[in-house]
Amino acid sequence: MMKARLINRWSSAAVSTLFAVTGCAAGAAENRPNVLFFLVDDLGWSDSSVYGSTFYRTPSMERLARSSIRFTNAYSASPLCSPSRASIMSGQYPARHGMTTAWGHTSVKPNEPDYDLERVPVTSEVLLPMSRRFLAREQYTMAEAFRDAGYRTGFVGKWHMGLDPQYWPEEQGFEFTFHGAPDPGPASYFSPYPFRAGTVTDGPEGEHIADRAAREAIGFMGRDDDRPFFLCLWFWSVHTPFQAKPELVEYYKKHPDPRGIQKSPTYAAMVEAFDTALGSVLDYLEESGLDKNTVIVFTSDNGGVDLKTVKADGEKATCNAPFKSGKGSLWEGGSRVPAMIRWPGVADQEQVSEAVISGIDYYPTLLEICGIQPNPEQVIDGISLVSLLKGNGLDRDAVYCFFPHNFSERSPPGAWVRQGNWKLTEVFYVSDLHPEKYILTDLENDIGEMVNLAGKYPERVELMAGMLRKHYMTLCERPPMPNPKFNASLLPTAGWIGAARNDLPPKLTDGMLQVSTQGISTRALPRQSGVMTLRFSLKTDRKGPLRMFWSDRNNWQFSADRSSTQDLSTNDRFQTLEKYFETSDELIGIRLDVNGGTQPVWFKSIELLSEDGKILKQWSFE
Repeated sequence: MMKARLINRWSSAAVSTLFAVTGCAAGAAENRPNVLFFLVDDLGWSDSSVYGSTFYRTPSMERLARSSIRFTNAYSASPLCSPSRASIMSGQYPARHGMTTAWGHTSVKPNEPDYDLERVPVTSEVLLPMSRRFLAREQYTMAEAFRDAGYRTGFVGKWHMGLDPQYWPEEQGFEFTFHGAPDPGPASYFSPYPFRAGTVTDGPEGEHIADRAAREAIGFMGRDDDRPFFLCLWFWSVHTPFQAKPELVEYYKKHPDPRGIQKSPTYAAMVEAFDTALGSVLDYLEESGLDKNTVIVFTSDNGGVDLKTVKADGEKATCNAPFKSGKGSLWEGGSRVPAMIRWPGVADQEQVSEAVISGIDYYPTLLEICGIQPNPEQVIDGISLVSLLKGNGLDRDAVYCFFPHNFSERSPPGAWVRQGNWKLTEVFYVSDLHPEKYILTDLENDIGEMVNLAGKYPERVELMAGMLRKHYMTLCERPPMPNPKFNASLLPTAGWIGAARNDLPPKLTDGMLQVSTQGISTRALPRQSGVMTLRFSLKTDRKGPLRMFWSDRNNWQFSADRSSTQDLSTNDRFQTLEKYFETSDELIGIRLDVNGGTQPVWFKSIELLSEDGKILKQWSFE
């Protein structure tokens, strides 16, 4: 076992030797910059005025942006919090450190299997690894690197990288801590704070935890200690529960978003609360003169929460437009995040960078800024951004995300690679909900990831798929492995599966969809509501009626009260039918049953149209 625990056991003479070799002796460290790392929980790319919101008030972020490089292509290393935080602390991709989902608040389970064997469908070619529940103590964290270089280290806020005390920040290089457990989010944003464990203490009744976190951070920075500091202020905001200061909620009720996009007054008030706390810390830095020698990083651990099922004031908490989806998804809204870096004397004027960066890059960047040599035994996947911060280019081929967890409608298990403006997403569990194994997107022209170009550029798909497979197969201690129960015959065809549970899917024949069973169904649909039309062209010798069912978010099941029946003509000619229907909530599924025999039904085309005739979805049978 290496890294932090071995170094902690070295003699004082050995530590002095280390400092001498790396140039990190306490005396030398006094002249080095301080580091203040702000992390906001679940703050989406669009959740501030700095990144275009016309609803959320974030003057402190604007203030920081005026003296920082602001990144427009910054990614968290994962679309969920525990893995992205572990990547910041380790400099490693989740595929390598093994935390791949948000289990940092759960107890370690003895004899937990290496692979998720219970929920794997027979349509999955692979078995996927289970996630770690903690950041391994063998990791030589960024905090340990700073501590061993003569810095004083502090952690304030949400940790979420291990429930048991042996995995708390105190055991990962931080000398001072203010944190609570379990910690997916605070049980309350107002004192008393009902954490079951940790170092958080209650304040005056009604105290807001963001204000308290700022005071704890200021108290740490203001200590009578000649050593420079490395401080992580990782806000609990804006994670659930959705709670905010009443006066701010009332303000936002009276001042709605003029675009009508971001709609929750409570969420807006939560954004302003952390921004106010951020401002108080920036005030202290300026008043104390520490701003002249303090490097600042500001970012989020993943994209914003835009789930219809996680509501604030009866609405989705936020909107990540122009990106698709949000937290917990493989799409841009899941891990494209705000990011700013301020380096006094080097990068302290307002600039905007389109360089593609990742959460794994902060570890090597901050060490290089502060003149700290990395531990050669700690594998670091990130690259230093120092050259970029100094006004030069960034030598990077690609960034990756490995997210082997099924969030159903929100996102399939999979992985993605971004190379330049190209992004290739691989879906591990192909289904009628996520029917395409590879999704190739040109982010320069399709930031919303609406058009799959995989069929148009097969050579690029092959190249990037090889890069992606090499990434997770090389880095993972337990890489995806073949599923012995895989049944290729049940895979969807052009996004459609058999309507009955045990029906085989349709076949593609001569540019048509051939149905030989009772019918077909799909869930690969735009999440629209209101009046729509399903238009399709078919021919068949079956004499029974055709019945169309639809389901929406109010009721996912197909039922008679959401169906329409029509008799078919039985001849050799194609007939075009249009079925009008209306949903009060988002469309979830469509099913077409053709009873009355076993003769083939041939579909030449199927289209879903909006009320004004716009094509919402078109299925190709080529």
